[in-house]
Parts: sequence; structure tokens; C-alpha cells
Amino acid sequence: MKEDLATYCKITWCPGCTDFSILEALKRAVSTLVEKGIKKENIVFTTGIGCHGKTFDYLNLNSFYCLHGRSLPLSQGIKLANPDLKVLAIVGDGDMYNEGLSHLIHAAKRNSDITVLVYDNRNFALTVSQFTATSPKGFKGSSSPEGCLEEPFNPLELVLAAG
Repeated sequence: MKEDLATYCKITWCPGCTDFSILEALKRAVSTLVEKGIKKENIVFTTGIGCHGKTFDYLNLNSFYCLHGRSLPLSQGIKLANPDLKVLAIVGDGDMYNEGLSHLIHAAKRNSDITVLVYDNRNFALTVSQFTATSPKGFKGSSSPEGCLEEPFNPLELVLAAG
């Protein structure tokens, strides 16, 4: 089954990037869903902007790219339109916690029947290492040569409080 998920696209992530491991885990997860009787065409992925979004280039599945931080509203809309679909939002930490945080709060509050997978590398890697809401205090990146001045955000506490 994992072979059926492959595409012709050359993988362009940086050497050593953890996205390679996540891609393999997603292939195994999709294979497991198919083995459990979920049709491959009933699995839909959504993503916003970031390195994580390249995942769709490497998976032969139904998928949608959307605006930065807007993967959750798109995922919820897909699920409302067709409740039989298995919907997975693949997001990055900057994409979700900086750009789309309000959507996360409402999705948790609604207990939306979607799965959210966050690639949390604690920086905007695509734009050469700007800090995000989960970057550790003192993190030095391209936009913060003096280091991030804020404590990192704990998204799990927020989601539990919201939903």
C-alpha cells in the first residue's frame, strides 16, 4: 500500500529534516486506515503554507492547499460537506499557532471530527528560521538576532481549555 501512495515528485526537504520521518509515518497511517476498510479516495488532507505543505507533493491522495493558517476552516468545511470523509489537517507551528490560532480555538470548542497534525519545529523554517509562538525564549533566528524575548506558548493547554 505504501508504494501506491508514492508520487513522481522529487523530495526537496533539507537533509536531516524531520519531515522525512513524518512522511513515512503518514504513509503507514494511511495504509493502516485502508487495511481497516477506509477507501483511499475517502481520505483528504489539507495544509497551509510551510515546509510541511510539501507533504502533499509526495503523497498520492486527495489534498488541498490553502492560505497560511487556514487549514482548519477548510478541513471543517470539507467534513461538513461530506461527513464520511476522513479529514486530516497538516499544519506547521507557525502556520497554526501564529497565523491560524483562532481557528484552532474554535475547532477545539466545536470538537470538530478532524485530525490535526502539527509539524512543530519551533520556527518558520521556510523563511530561514524566524521564531514562532512555540520557539524557546532566547531562540535566535533571522528576524531575532538578539533572541526571542517571549516564553513559548503551550498549545495543548489552550486546546484543552477551549474544548
